Amino acid sequence: MCGIIGVSGVRDAPEVIVEALRRLEYRGYDSAGMAIYQDGSFKRVREATGTHSVELLAKHVKDFQGSESVSGVGHNRWATHGKPSQENAHPQFDCSGRVAVVHNGIVENFAELKDELLSQGHLFTSDTDTEVIAHLLEVALGGTDRIDDALAEVFSKLRGAMAIVAMETSRPTLLACVRRTSPLIIATNGDEGFIASDIPAILGRAKHYYQIDDAVVASVELGEVRAFKLDHTEVEPREFVVTWDLTRAARDGYDDFMSKEIMEQPQAIRDTLAGRLQHWDTSGIQLDELRVEVEKLQRVNKIFMIGCGTSYHACMAARYAIESLCKIPVELDVASEFRYREPRLDEQTLVIAVSQSGETLDTIAALAEASSSGAVSLVVSNVVDSSMARMADSVIYTHAGPEVCVASTKTYLAQIVALELFAIYFAKLKGTSTTAELRSLASALEELAEKVGQLTNRFAEMVGVASKVENFERFYFIGRNVGFPVALEGALKLKELSYLPAEGFPAGELKHGPIAMLDASSVVVAIATRGRLWEKVMANLQEVKARGAKVLLVASEGDNETIAEGDAAFVVPETHPLLSPVLDTIPLQILAYHLARYRGFDVDRPRNLAKTVTVE
Repeated sequence: MCGIIGVSGVRDAPEVIVEALRRLEYRGYDSAGMAIYQDGSFKRVREATGTHSVELLAKHVKDFQGSESVSGVGHNRWATHGKPSQENAHPQFDCSGRVAVVHNGIVENFAELKDELLSQGHLFTSDTDTEVIAHLLEVALGGTDRIDDALAEVFSKLRGAMAIVAMETSRPTLLACVRRTSPLIIATNGDEGFIASDIPAILGRAKHYYQIDDAVVASVELGEVRAFKLDHTEVEPREFVVTWDLTRAARDGYDDFMSKEIMEQPQAIRDTLAGRLQHWDTSGIQLDELRVEVEKLQRVNKIFMIGCGTSYHACMAARYAIESLCKIPVELDVASEFRYREPRLDEQTLVIAVSQSGETLDTIAALAEASSSGAVSLVVSNVVDSSMARMADSVIYTHAGPEVCVASTKTYLAQIVALELFAIYFAKLKGTSTTAELRSLASALEELAEKVGQLTNRFAEMVGVASKVENFERFYFIGRNVGFPVALEGALKLKELSYLPAEGFPAGELKHGPIAMLDASSVVVAIATRGRLWEKVMANLQEVKARGAKVLLVASEGDNETIAEGDAAFVVPETHPLLSPVLDTIPLQILAYHLARYRGFDVDRPRNLAKTVTVE
């Protein structure tokens, strides 16, 4: 949540900051602001008009003309402490206006710190926890002339997961930052320095990128990077390579990022599979990082899969493959609940944690719980060297490229593909499936991108099908077996984007309560591709039709018998049953997309949501 950008020694800093904030809008926000050092002090501007805040901020760039502006900080805020308002928007400042702070996360002990500062005579102008940091830095700067040294002193007093960037007027080219769990990177290009929440903010401007470890204070000044622990022990910043280019984070002529990213799904699957299937039957599928002995993996006799939102649905979809091929019990948990139910974990347990960003706080906390119990851990993430990737014993990266739209599309499909790869890897490692069984799934994976492409190429056709239900207000998604997670994901996408009431549940649960909601004003979306429970789904459809609900089907191509049972149908190519969630999901992405656009909503930035959730 929230987007942070800091620039130092960068000509036209206001324009650079606004552009970075535009690129960080996908993280979710309800206000935005920036502070630019100019003529000896900070000139600040803040807006609180929801997802239009950055657009309004851009209109203030001209206010900074007439004097050189080379350093500043900017922020997209998703409200936690204090409602969205100009006063609560970041940056936040100390009493004198000398210190500017932008912050992501929550200062859990801000109330007691604020009381202490108030007793010392500090004046607060916002309801945010962030302002506490600015005032603490004001105090700490009484004993040092470096903002990074002051930040080290202040950070040791703060509890919670957070990322902080700070600067001050007496040395405005020096930017300092620190993080605990929340993402943050530092970068340079000659004498220019950058600090940002995520890579897309500075793609095309920075040449060298550095990872910031937890509780390490880092700073950049005139292109020089310094890093040290809280005890002031110097550490060497870890450089990493960014393979994305700017065009992959731009719309490329599409109306919005969501439609672009739906169309990129075939390539996302190809990239996730690249180099991983050619010799699987002889040398096995290679995990990106394996920091645990293979023998320890072989002793695993139970698996937990954890994730939040769409990532949880990816776990659910892949569970069927892992249980089928690996012959091992698999439990699913929403990550935010996992550690509170006291799960039984030991060294023979594998915990698979899935997160698009690798920075999801709920999933990080669950992963830490698993590691402390001695369990083996595997992370699936789209971001190289993310917090979760560094924590885990093993990592599989999805190579979907940057996903800007808040609602996940291509990263979701890539997660399922990565988990199905793991199912093959693990089944071969444990010897639980025949070569023929594994080859069947591997072959289907190799054909998957082409079949996904067949669907995305029919985008306009599927919009036409979606238009048949555009005036309905209630939606129910049903499926059985591998169709159940598809139903859940379809309902989630519709809620996220169109704000329409939508529920997903197993088709067999209709008669246990939900059927009471069905009438002629409702739509039932049924996942009815030809699987082993197809006949049961068709029987459930008769219950739906008897109550007069509109029926929208996801059916196998050429299956006229099924198509005839609905009022309208999306048709998808046939594939291996364990991979059908990948294909069946795509029409539901387009359904949600169309219904949101039909109602005039911004599909890239749905209200109240954030791309990277770094608060619990």
